[in-house]
Amino acid sequence: MTDLAPVMPSAHPALDAVRARRSWSKVTDAAPTRAEILTLVSAAGRVADHSSLRPWRIIELRGDDRRVLGSAIAKAEGDDKPSTKPLRAPLLLAIVATYRKSDKVPRWEQEAVASGVAHALSLLLDEAGWGVIWRTGHYTRSKAVAKAHGLAENEELLGWLYVGGKPERTRPERRKDLDARPHLDRMPGSDALPDELVHWREKSSAKNAKKSKKQAAKAPGKKVKKPTDWVAKAEKAEKKARHAAKKAQKRAANAERARTRADLERVTSGD
Repeated sequence: MTDLAPVMPSAHPALDAVRARRSWSKVTDAAPTRAEILTLVSAAGRVADHSSLRPWRIIELRGDDRRVLGSAIAKAEGDDKPSTKPLRAPLLLAIVATYRKSDKVPRWEQEAVASGVAHALSLLLDEAGWGVIWRTGHYTRSKAVAKAHGLAENEELLGWLYVGGKPERTRPERRKDLDARPHLDRMPGSDALPDELVHWREKSSAKNAKKSKKQAAKAPGKKVKKPTDWVAKAEKAEKKARHAAKKAQKRAANAERARTRADLERVTSGD
């Protein structure tokens, strides 16, 4: 009997962790300790943060804390009975955006930092073996829920990470790998497009034409909604961008001539 070959560490652990993650709507009663959470929160806090404002904080909800939240949700929704939603996981981590006064960093950018921390933390928890799902709801920004969390006037709740153990028996992953091509584009008017982007646009255009033909065959005589021709749309956008660029150059040239003339007149009047 031969020994098994040792498992070699991945050359891209972060990539593997992101690709393997999934949301766990059902979890067991097991939960990470506060010490474990502190380690992961410290790592999640390394997200890009303009001016290092740290515009966020996280609130732990364990035990009866979840029942307090359930009562606050019921009050926000006008229900008589406390909501049982917070009891779906043994640990809830409330993600709070804490807005700082800044002339350089707008409010939306600070909220983006808090969201980045939440996402990084969810990845770290998943990689550590915990089941996580990010839950929100229309009551997230309600006064009753904000009061239950003790939020200040400069704070807003972005939702909760529901955390628990991963069940042994689960359904296989249904999510397919993302085709990044339609999500990674080039600026309108770009001279050179990558071959794979040109190929995708042509494929998309052909697919739309085939779909339109199929719909027309199913409903003869009925007006079929024309699918979006992304190739034509991209070309139109590029043409529009080039036209706008020419107009901008012309306006800049006119402004420069006006400034030059104004300077000459100022010098002349000064003499």
